[in-house]
Amino acid sequence: MYVVSYFTDADEALHLAYSHDGQAFATVNGGRPVLRGTVGTGRLRDPFIGVGPDGLFHLLATDGWTSPLIVHASSADLVDWSAQELLPVMAGVEGALNAWAPEFFLDRATGLYHLIWSSVVEAGGSAEGRDFEHNTQNHRIWHCTTRDFASFSAPGLFFDPGHSVIDATVRALDGGGFLMAYKDERGTNDLHTAHKNIHLTTFTIPGGPYTASAGPVTPSVVEGPSIFRRGEEMVMIFDHYLEGSYGASRSRDGLAWERVPLDLPPGMRHASVLKTAHLPALSALSAG
Repeated sequence: MYVVSYFTDADEALHLAYSHDGQAFATVNGGRPVLRGTVGTGRLRDPFIGVGPDGLFHLLATDGWTSPLIVHASSADLVDWSAQELLPVMAGVEGALNAWAPEFFLDRATGLYHLIWSSVVEAGGSAEGRDFEHNTQNHRIWHCTTRDFASFSAPGLFFDPGHSVIDATVRALDGGGFLMAYKDERGTNDLHTAHKNIHLTTFTIPGGPYTASAGPVTPSVVEGPSIFRRGEEMVMIFDHYLEGSYGASRSRDGLAWERVPLDLPPGMRHASVLKTAHLPALSALSAG
């Protein structure tokens, strides 16, 4: 079973859809949210769901445009959720203005879960008066680690290619190491811009060193990549955010990618895909 988590411009809350073949996705709960934000700004943008060390599903989400906090909650079935909390992931970092698109991945070699997100850090800077929604800011990828989603390490810089990048997503590779997709955030938000597309890099140890960037592997203008395994291939989805649509590509080796059609929910924004066992409660909610 494949579950896609997303938000919409009309409703910045957690929406879900599912698929049994990784090709055609049906909305859950009639396309209505399954969870709304109750802390911070009340927004749940860029929702990501993964499985933690306790076997529960853990949700991370962006708490609005200019919050340096991340929303966290957990669930056994993706239907009933724990109380939401705000994680101060950029605590102690002077000039941290935001924390976008949080995700996590497991480093099996150490047993550590790495939370990653995008932040602008400007000593003495302020988010007041900035149009984060429409104007490019100077982001880098940050991270912290946890073993239990209860206590977290201090934040640190995770990936800095020397220019603005956002929306990193990481997959463990079958042969060892990790593949990371990310958005080159340079350029402007128009369809004729340079950049604003997805690149790839690999690493063996979280935090680098990183291989030379490969890409772009998508057209412009896109963001919010997510990669999932479907049979013998990897599928990457990405958000054509200026055009209100979604695209997808597939690859067998993580190097050569070709476009592929997927049937995804309309209005979907910054989605993430989780492969999991069948969830009866989620199926029942969908049927209802």
